[in-house]
This record gives sequence, C-alpha cells and structure tokens, in this order.
Amino acid sequence: MEKKIVVPIDYSEVSKEIALFADEWAERTSGELYFLHVSPLPEYSYYPGYIEHLDYSKENHALPQLKNYLEDLELNSSFQTFHEYGSPYLKIVELVESVNADLVIMAAHSHTLLGRLFMGSNTDYVVHHVHCPLYISKKTSASNNKIILVPLDFSESNRPVVEQANEWAERTESELHFIHVMMQVDYTYYGAEASWGLGKAELELNEEEGLELMEKFLAPIKITVPEKRVVLFGSSSYLRILDYQIEVQAGILMLAGHDHSIAGRFFLGSNTDYLLHHLDIPMYIYKSK
Repeated sequence: MEKKIVVPIDYSEVSKEIALFADEWAERTSGELYFLHVSPLPEYSYYPGYIEHLDYSKENHALPQLKNYLEDLELNSSFQTFHEYGSPYLKIVELVESVNADLVIMAAHSHTLLGRLFMGSNTDYVVHHVHCPLYISKKTSASNNKIILVPLDFSESNRPVVEQANEWAERTESELHFIHVMMQVDYTYYGAEASWGLGKAELELNEEEGLELMEKFLAPIKITVPEKRVVLFGSSSYLRILDYQIEVQAGILMLAGHDHSIAGRFFLGSNTDYLLHHLDIPMYIYKSK
C-alpha cells in the first residue's frame, strides 16, 4: 500500500486537481501526503555567499502560503508540507528519497516538444530517477472509456502492475485490456511472396503463441474484472500501444518502468518516454523500491 505519497504543487489549476486526487488516493490507502512546492532561487543567489544571504522572509512566507492553499481545499487525509528553493526535479527526488516514499503523484503539464524541453523536463527527470511508482496525471478533453491498458512483456516487474490494475479496475468498474506487441515477420526479406499465403499463416501462428504466453503469465494472478487480451504487431511497441489507445479510447495506461539508468533511458525506457509525451491520458508507472 502507498503509505507515503509525495505530491509536487505549483499553485496552478492542475495542482488543485492533483491535490484533491491525491487526497482520495491517500484516504483509500490510509496514507499520508507530502506536499512540496519549489521556488526558484533569488537572482542574487547565484553569486558567492548566496546561502548566507538567502531571503528568509520569503522562506517564512512560502510555507504558510502552501499550508493555507491546502487547507482551503479541505483535504481529509493527513499531510505534511515542504518548501524548497532550487530545481523542482532535484528537490522532488530528494524528498522522495528522504521520506522513502511509496508513490509520487504529479502532473505532466505538456507533452509537446516545447513542453518536453521545458515544463516536461521535471517529469522526465523524476520518472527516470525515483525508485518508487508514479502516477502522471494528464488533462484530457476527450471522453474516454472505462478501459485500462496494461502492456505485457512477461517480465517479473509486470506482475505487480497487473495486480494494481485489477484493483483499480474493481474500484472504477473498468475493463482491463492486456496488450502484447510482437514483431511481424517480413517474408519479402527472405525472397518469399506475400501472395503465397505464408505471411498470413505465420502471423496467425505468432498471434496464437502470443496469446499462449499471455495465458501462462496471467494464470497465477487472480483477475476479478472483465478483461480482453490483444496481440499487436509492429516494429515499435510504443506506436502500436498509442494506436490502440486511440482506437479504444482507453482512460489510463499502467505499465512497468524497467530502468532509470542512462542505458535504461535510451533502451528499456524508450517506450515509456514516447508514451509519456504522446499519450493524452494519465499513466501509472510501476517501479520497485
């Protein structure tokens, strides 16, 4: 259970929604919320001796402001407030580590190229450097269906994601769609003609194998909600997942974040990165502590 939940706040309208959502989550898990607001360093702080000359009057004002902001929301859960100066992504990771958080709930303000380079940089950094699950909220205008997408690669890190997705689906009366992406065989590379029908036969065989692998992987896990199992084909997993989400208008994607290292960012993390910046729905990213 998520007993310690870190929630970054920036006083935007999105932050208000995030705080209320986090309050509901904490109520359900009997957890405690750790709200964090990060202010930029004063301009003169970049000169030698800035630590000694930091404007403590602003510091003394910032924490009461955060408390008042949260009290106005009439939250039901227990919470603590923190204020820091500096880079938001660094301070978020520091707080997560210092309190040994079980979950981070934060907003991804933009998934455009501009957002990735600026506003999205905080989300990028946190996703790749914390050692606990994250819920990334996204504001969407679309009317999505009660469908939870769960991509499977049959690794052990997928199991807790499936269990969490099942609990989520129970609570929200949603349907689970388990999806696995397989690379399609291109017979033209071997000199075979598509008209021979071999491509179709192999495609059907691969789909059957994919469904068998899904059955084997999911069999030990108790699924208590309606579900659907889908095998997709393509050279890029993230593109097929994105296409499928658009097709069925799923409401949330829940997946395993395998690695937060440099190598993981460029390889294992590439699917997560792409989906984070192109999906227009919330994402739950599971990472083991």
